[in-house]
Amino acid sequence: MKTLFHIGKRVDPDQPIEWQKYEGEEIIARMIIRQGKKIEEREWVEDRVNATPEGNAYCIGNGPSRKDKLDLNWLHNNGQTYGCNALYRDFMPTYLCMVDRFMSERIVKDKVYEKTTCYAPAIEMTRSDKKLNLIPHNPHWVAGSTAFWVASHHGHKNIYLLGYDFREYGKNQLNNIYQDTECYGERHSDAIFEPWIQQYKSICKKRPYCNFTVVHDTPPDFLKVIPLQNHKIISYAEFIEKVLDLKN
Repeated sequence: MKTLFHIGKRVDPDQPIEWQKYEGEEIIARMIIRQGKKIEEREWVEDRVNATPEGNAYCIGNGPSRKDKLDLNWLHNNGQTYGCNALYRDFMPTYLCMVDRFMSERIVKDKVYEKTTCYAPAIEMTRSDKKLNLIPHNPHWVAGSTAFWVASHHGHKNIYLLGYDFREYGKNQLNNIYQDTECYGERHSDAIFEPWIQQYKSICKKRPYCNFTVVHDTPPDFLKVIPLQNHKIISYAEFIEKVLDLKN
């Protein structure tokens, strides 16, 4: 993965990344102490997925804004789906991303890897005996953001985000499709998650040759004012009619 920058200038962490087909990477496989010294044992992890982009990329977050808006099975008709965490309980995406230990363990226990390609951090890949695949050049983002990171790594140029709310709505509100279930628990925050928004802005800047579209019927103001050429917002009605080419 090459990053473009100018010598002598401060390196912008969100500078554009030149797309290259992912072949694998070196990871720290384990850390040991020998004669009082910390030693890193490294391992080359070859890409086992060999992903090829087909159609659009549909990244499915678990925010309540997508609830009852469409049949997720429609997305398989003209693209690939990238989900996160517990989505597999209701819908099996083409690729499933996770970053949390407990969620990763649950997914391995449920043998989800036998039904779809699963991505996780290096430590969870190792714990799973490589049943989970390594997140390519892991940016250490939340699972939803990791989904659009992986989609862009696969070479997709048109990436749609569904169920990305970047916030929670408060006590006694639906804040996540899977709240109050295993690996989630109670969700009572009413916060706007600035790190999640920053991760979205970051991917738009790192991949200026990709188009990112947030599908949302009541988009918050902080999404409307993102001043990036490759970011836009559309409604579910427009998405269903113009992107999925389905008539109500």
